[in-house]
Amino acid sequence: MTERKAFKRRVRAQMERTGQGYAQAAAQLEAGNPARRADTHPASAVVVALLRASGLTLDPVTAFGIGGGIGFMYALFRYRDTAHPLLTLVCQHHPDAWAPAILERLEVEHTAASGKRELARVLDADRPVILPVARGAIPWLAPDPLTAGEEHVVLALPQGEGARIFDGTGAHARLTRTALVEGYASTRRKHPVVTVADGATLPEDLGAAVAAGLRATVSGMTGPVLGNAFDVNFGLSGLRRWAERVAAPGPDGWGEAFAQSDVWRTRLTECITTEHTAPVAGRPLFARLLRQAGHPDAAEHFDRSARHWRTIAADAERGTLGLDDLAPLVGAIADDEAAGITALSAALDGAGASAASAEPGA
Repeated sequence: MTERKAFKRRVRAQMERTGQGYAQAAAQLEAGNPARRADTHPASAVVVALLRASGLTLDPVTAFGIGGGIGFMYALFRYRDTAHPLLTLVCQHHPDAWAPAILERLEVEHTAASGKRELARVLDADRPVILPVARGAIPWLAPDPLTAGEEHVVLALPQGEGARIFDGTGAHARLTRTALVEGYASTRRKHPVVTVADGATLPEDLGAAVAAGLRATVSGMTGPVLGNAFDVNFGLSGLRRWAERVAAPGPDGWGEAFAQSDVWRTRLTECITTEHTAPVAGRPLFARLLRQAGHPDAAEHFDRSARHWRTIAADAERGTLGLDDLAPLVGAIADDEAAGITALSAALDGAGASAASAEPGA
């Protein structure tokens, strides 16, 4: 509370000095604090920052849970013009866009639109905005030609003829308006342009929003996600498929797929540590959230899985992780997380039944 009051005093001083409105002054001060890294998770951190720029305070751990928390997707793609397969792990809830999901579950009034015209309107109004930008347009990223056009979600804080952008990792840069709009236009724009409405408020009780986010976690880890054959690569099924493919003989196995390259170790480190995730695949943060939400039994299972994730990332970074080591570690993760999801689902079902029985006339 003291920290928040101090921040508001700095905002008012900035308003008096520059003539800015509250949201713009708060956004500019927030941009001047790029080191808010994230002991949290980038995709939810940008939503926390957007709310803060609108005068609203949301705990980052809670935001992570409301957005869906952890998830899993495994993908190994082969292309003729690449020397090795391309490995992707997504360890956060996926593929729902985080900003709209968090704001909708909180019932915070907001707009989620698309198109260059809508983005220009938002920038003309000097409104803080979350949007997708091509990775190739972001100064602190160094994408290869295959990934330069992929979208990277940022918060843009308008400043004069440009905007300061950051992605929740602590990195930030100033782009001209032209560069920002062109970077937006260069993506497939799956993620909408998101702004918070003037006068928006947070609910006093966040319990329903957290419960909705945790139910999304359970659904993403256990059920169909896309409704097609690729669903086998998601959630608990995806973890078991990953373990199987690491140990499999022949062209489907990692031994043959990566026979000419050890890039898989680098990709494991990136995907578990920074790419589409909080550190350690987000599992320590998720366990913390579960305890905060009153689910300690489920949290213990994710504490255990976090130890395996941490071992994989650390040994891969050191170059000491072998495929014979990896397969049983992934299998242990799948077992721990299956138990954790079962415990969480039971707790959520029990809470729902208790709430229903407490209703008048039930």
